[in-house]
Amino acid sequence: MWRIDFYLLPSSSYHDIDEYEAFEFGEKVAYLCNNEKMYVPDEFYGISDKNGITAMDYLYGKAQSDISDYLMEVISKQKTSSDTYFEIKNKAEYGYLPITQKDLPDNSKHLCVMNIKNVEEDKCLKVNDVIKIKRFYIKRVVDYKIYADRVRECFPNIIFHDDAFEHVEKLGKCVDIVEELTRHLTVLNDNGKKLYDYHNKNEKDTLAELKSGYDIICSGKGSNEEKSYNKEIIYNDKKFQLTCNPHTKLYNKRTDQRIYFCWGRDEIENHRIIVVRIGDHWDE
Repeated sequence: MWRIDFYLLPSSSYHDIDEYEAFEFGEKVAYLCNNEKMYVPDEFYGISDKNGITAMDYLYGKAQSDISDYLMEVISKQKTSSDTYFEIKNKAEYGYLPITQKDLPDNSKHLCVMNIKNVEEDKCLKVNDVIKIKRFYIKRVVDYKIYADRVRECFPNIIFHDDAFEHVEKLGKCVDIVEELTRHLTVLNDNGKKLYDYHNKNEKDTLAELKSGYDIICSGKGSNEEKSYNKEIIYNDKKFQLTCNPHTKLYNKRTDQRIYFCWGRDEIENHRIIVVRIGDHWDE
């Protein structure tokens, strides 16, 4: 499992933290401890907020409150780190946990966890901040093997066939393709199934909206095509034969760089999208 190190950020105003913010913070800490890695830098305790109050003053000083006691209990249980914030900033991969929304650093908001819940809205899935941060880093990957190892962490709403990346090098160099590949998988993960359900499983209407709404060029089985692309999958110890004609086309409609998928089955998590092949045109 791909886990990211997250580091606690000091508050900009400790005495402005309210009960709701403290409780939400505790939930986020629990999530990161269970799913990622969570650290409190030693430097955290000595940094002053806008009122000259440090975390050490607020958590362990004389003017304690129910909120500061709760935060002390949560924070004191976390692993510590001797890395300074400057050293953390120079790591290849990391994330931050601010205590409240007000503590978001302007230059690192994209690496901060404020939302830990996946929310379904209208025709798309709003994924949590941890998934967003992992998508940020997967776009920096320069090796398909690493990409394939990490892809399920970034697109949990997609089932990837065991052979999905067998032909991925046909796309070209990973460093040249990774951003466009990630964009397509993001749209399929966040919007594909909801659009398919919204259009009552009408493939033509779904593919049209993927193009008009998300700039994803996608085709099903052409009117002049006789061939169907089939793939067997084993799910919950049962074998299923999948027809996988739908495919997105990277960059333009004439490209040979494609992602083949199917709309799933009733028996496989109620039609979760299944990606079966990422690579060139499926000739076999």
